[in-house]
Amino acid sequence: MIKGEHIDKFFGDLQVLNDINFEIKPSEVVCVIGPSGSGKSTLLRCLNHLERITSGKIYIDGELVDYRGNDKDLMKIEQHKVTELCMELGMVFQRFNLFPHKTALGNVTLSPMIVRGQNKEEAEENGRKMLEKVGLSDKADEYPSRLSGGQQQRVAIARALAMEPKIMLFDEPTSALDPELVGEVLEVMKKLALSGMTMMVVTHEMSFAKEVADRVIFMDEGIIVEEGPPSQIFGNPKKDRTKAFLARTNA
Repeated sequence: MIKGEHIDKFFGDLQVLNDINFEIKPSEVVCVIGPSGSGKSTLLRCLNHLERITSGKIYIDGELVDYRGNDKDLMKIEQHKVTELCMELGMVFQRFNLFPHKTALGNVTLSPMIVRGQNKEEAEENGRKMLEKVGLSDKADEYPSRLSGGQQQRVAIARALAMEPKIMLFDEPTSALDPELVGEVLEVMKKLALSGMTMMVVTHEMSFAKEVADRVIFMDEGIIVEEGPPSQIFGNPKKDRTKAFLARTNA
């Protein structure tokens, strides 16, 4: 569903991704862990084209999305094709980014109407289904200011699902929440995983990664240090850097 080959990303002289190679299969849940500043969020932003990679290749559902070589060798991808492919990706951010002047339902239906061309009736019918899926069918007419942080993040998940993506990307979706609200968001994500949704999750929630992930990727300083099933990464990590990170996390 997603494949990255030799991905590099520079911000000026600072290299934040260094020769990243990975693949995510259909219905697989991959959790990406690592210290702050390791490149985890940048990787997600590159996958959905919020950031352009410096070099390498990204494939979505088997199709090449982007390529960047040196300054004299750029492979041009038509913008409408890039947009079409990136619509297969649903993105949930650390911050909820809801429109404050629109209700929960209004936030969920906006993109399907503008981007997918759905009429209002169709979009609202589907939007209510998505809100029901995240446990907020009774909050459709509430504005974000009247919702808790956990509820707002669940609206954000419903908004992403309303675009009918093949893959869901989560960028530390619980990091902005009070501790008591984290569980309700993780529960929605667990249900999505059980339903067969392909997911890539950047997270600091180690218990979630242990329970839900099919595979865990540990990143540090812009590289993939180690990857494997949760039983290996958490139970018997092979790299000293992974061991040190998990020891501090457990402490």
